[in-house]
Order: sequence, then structure tokens, then C-alpha cells
Amino acid sequence: MITSYKKNLFIEFSDWFIKLADFADRADDVYSLPKLELLLHTGNIIRGCIIGYDRTQPEKLLMVMGIPDSDPKPEITLVSGSQVAAISFIDANETLRILEPNATVSVLELKRTAKKVEEDLEKGIASKINLILDTDGYPEDNRKLILDTIKFLPSIFESLTDDELGKKVVAENIEKIKISIGKADSTILENKELHITVSPGYKFPHKEKERLKKEIESVL
Repeated sequence: MITSYKKNLFIEFSDWFIKLADFADRADDVYSLPKLELLLHTGNIIRGCIIGYDRTQPEKLLMVMGIPDSDPKPEITLVSGSQVAAISFIDANETLRILEPNATVSVLELKRTAKKVEEDLEKGIASKINLILDTDGYPEDNRKLILDTIKFLPSIFESLTDDELGKKVVAENIEKIKISIGKADSTILENKELHITVSPGYKFPHKEKERLKKEIESVL
């Protein structure tokens, strides 16, 4: 892992700014962006995700979005790229996974992400939803498919519960979400368990998230 860090993370700051801004342009939501801490020469720290880098400006401005927490209001910071003295990756393994999309996802990484997704869902819905990940009997490569699928859930449910009626419907009908791999995509709601089955193979993230959202809406 240390060799991989040296190989993939030892990059000039300006190259990192370009790489992360380009990735943000292709991303569907903030949940998929690498989380960073930028230490400035002034000693101040900016924590968030780089979503823009304007190289046409004399100061080469960075646009940083704050990491969402209990306050849903977006926080945007503009800072000169020349003011950055150090970059800290809040999750270096996650950044490497983005750089090496074919890398195998570990069971521990899957469990950690599932816990974080459960916490994000609880914040938005104000009720506990347990994630059940069915990874037994499948190739290790399919863990990434399950990982990508559960990462869609916070933004999908944020949209579904943007009013009190939506929150009430979700809270009354879903207590568990089970993710498994199957020959065909399907979404079933039975006994307050939402069972999402995803088929192997590459999926366009935006289209896949929209498909999941529509299927969840249809079973509620």
C-alpha cells in the first residue's frame, strides 16, 4: 500500500488541482468526491472537496465545497492555489480507488462505507435504516459494484425525503435496505425491507442512480 501511495499521490499541487477539478466535472454528486484538508500558508485549514480550478485567473483560484454535515446549506470557499502549503487526504484509500477504478474493494472498506451511508441516511430521514450487504458467493470484483450502489443512496433518499410527506413515507415503509448481485436489476419492497439487486457489468453512474431512484419511488 505504501508503494501505491508513493506512486499515485506524489503529484505536484497544480496537477492535483486539475485532476480533482476534472473529476468533479464528471461526478454526479458531492458524495463521490475525494475529501481533503488544505493547509494554507496563513495557518488556516480548509476542509472539503475541490470542485473547480480556474487556471485563467492570475491567482489560479480553487473552488472548495465544504463537506456536508448536519447543516445542509452548501459552503463554498474560493482560495488562491498559491496559498496552499499542504494537502491532506481524509481517506487516501478512497482517493486511490478513484485513481485505480479496477482495484479490489476490501470487506473492511465496504463495511466502513456502509456505516457512513447509514449515518447519512439517518440524518436525512431522522430514523434508522440498516444496510445489509450480500457479498457471499460472489467474485471480489463485485464488491465495487455494491460499494458504488450504496454510495448512491444518501443523495437518492435526500431527494425522496425533501418534504415532510416524503420523510413520513420512507420512515414508515423502510427499515432495512439489502443490496445483492443478481442476473438482472430489480427493486422489491417487502416487510419493510427494500431489496435492491444489481447486475454485474459497467454502469453509467448518472443513469444508474436515476434508475434506482425511479424504482425506489415506484415501490413506495
